[in-house]
Amino acid sequence: MQSELHSAEAPVKWGILGAASVALKRVIPAIQAASNAQLVAIASREPDRVRLQLSAPPAVRIYSDYESLLADEGVEAVYVPLPNSMHAEWSMRALKAGKHVLCEKPLALTVEQGLSMLQTARAQGRLLMEAFMYRFHPQMLWVMEQISEGLIGAVKLVRSSFYFDLRSRPQDIRLQTTLGGGSLVDVGCYSLNLCRAIYGRAPLAVGARVYAPARGEVERAVVAFLDFGEGRFALIDSSFELPTRQLAEIIGENGTLLLNGPFTPGQIETTVTLTIGEQIIVRRFPPSDPYRLEIEHFGSCLRTGRPPLLQLEESLENLATVEAIYRSAGYQWPPG
Repeated sequence: MQSELHSAEAPVKWGILGAASVALKRVIPAIQAASNAQLVAIASREPDRVRLQLSAPPAVRIYSDYESLLADEGVEAVYVPLPNSMHAEWSMRALKAGKHVLCEKPLALTVEQGLSMLQTARAQGRLLMEAFMYRFHPQMLWVMEQISEGLIGAVKLVRSSFYFDLRSRPQDIRLQTTLGGGSLVDVGCYSLNLCRAIYGRAPLAVGARVYAPARGEVERAVVAFLDFGEGRFALIDSSFELPTRQLAEIIGENGTLLLNGPFTPGQIETTVTLTIGEQIIVRRFPPSDPYRLEIEHFGSCLRTGRPPLLQLEESLENLATVEAIYRSAGYQWPPG
């Protein structure tokens, strides 16, 4: 959807709701480095901390409440990195204020919330996209191209793991029930997104097991089996109680793609190992900031009106899969 107020060459003017670590360390530098973006405002309930940590130009306006940023007519697009439980509310508030929205994953906690967000975006004529930055990295673009061209034949199995060790951080927001914490919605969602992208549809059936220390506590680990029909399957697992690790293996009828560091590429070289018969080829990808590429893609879609790589229908299907996995495991979702 093309902006009616700005030329195709004008940079998108960004505001950020909240001073989450991913915003300060990743997204703000990405906006500042992007070819079609300009950071103009940040809202935080701790504005002094933001000023201390952020080397932003003096022109960047820092607000002490989110409402003031949404009322700022100079803000065109908003990035929402708030806790999971706040994504739906503040994304919809931003949309109703006339802002385009890039919402950090997960888009919402439930399909019902996600559908309300989609309907609000369409009613307001604004762009809303879930932020899965890894999809814009050259590594993932190359992998998807090879799958599309049939390099390894029809994909029959995807194995994907993402662990993020929080054992020494018991107060982390990702372990808080009221904030929508959990390993599946925080890191396992990357694996779900990958499987949906590869197979082009939601699974037909799921089976899962969940580990939570006690009833009513946030789950720390999930193992799930996904059936996509026609002999196509996926095995995914996520954890907050194992050493940090991420890996994805895509197995086709003629070969295999093994991805090292598939979900948080950027600062280091990443690799894809292609195996076809006895032939093994390692494809290397130099450091490339996926957050910058995501910001530039969003801005380009906003200016030109072309649809984004990540469609909201895809996000809604992944939310439905999250609900199905938790339901299969007998885990209450959403919490509360």
